[in-house]
Amino acid sequence: MVAVKGSKQHQMVVVPYRPWHRVGGALLVLTLAAVGAWVAFEQGMDRGLATRVEVIAERDAIRGQLGESLRRIEAMQQEIADLKVGGEIDSRAHEEVRETVETLQDEIAQLNEEVRFYKGVMVPNAQEKGLRIERLDIRNGGNGNQYRYSLLLTQVVDKHEYIQGDVRLQLEGMRGEQEASIPWEEVSDTGESIRFRFRYFQNIDGEVMVPDDFEPRSVSVVAQASGRGPRLEKRFSWEG
Repeated sequence: MVAVKGSKQHQMVVVPYRPWHRVGGALLVLTLAAVGAWVAFEQGMDRGLATRVEVIAERDAIRGQLGESLRRIEAMQQEIADLKVGGEIDSRAHEEVRETVETLQDEIAQLNEEVRFYKGVMVPNAQEKGLRIERLDIRNGGNGNQYRYSLLLTQVVDKHEYIQGDVRLQLEGMRGEQEASIPWEEVSDTGESIRFRFRYFQNIDGEVMVPDDFEPRSVSVVAQASGRGPRLEKRFSWEG
């Protein structure tokens, strides 16, 4: 008699549906990232900030923000534990947890960026040292063509001494179909140049009023230290 072979049978295992496992895993990764950021912060800041009075306030602010992020993560973990007792996480609660996790990830990324900035200023290892035009932030002030700007200058050196000099800005863009430039003093309350003096870094803040017939495209920044160093120039795209 010919034996008839049956089709191969696969075993199946029934696994309970536990959506909080995924959320809990995400929070665990986020917690480890926060702890890593904290360790990097301590290693970078403790080397240089102990005797640098001018940046202690900034350091403490970052520590406070990191601590607040960690406390919020712990609160979310407790919320998940409470929901586990109830047996399930509804879709709305899951979405709220996901949004909170994304927000905390953004905050930690920003804090890590600030830690890298302070380490670069306080413990420099770059080949090009001296005065730097670090960044220029421009935001609409909510009043038509009025904008707020914040220019950051830094000094990357092995031994920090006071540096001073002048910085000039110029607005560049289009007036009708023609390229045009406007001196900064014509759109702000500053003079022809802005004086700076600092040891580690300095923020220069102010406001500009863009003319109605002018479309800004970029801002040219020129910085010159008094009596030493080269003339620095950097152009920033207009993102106001």
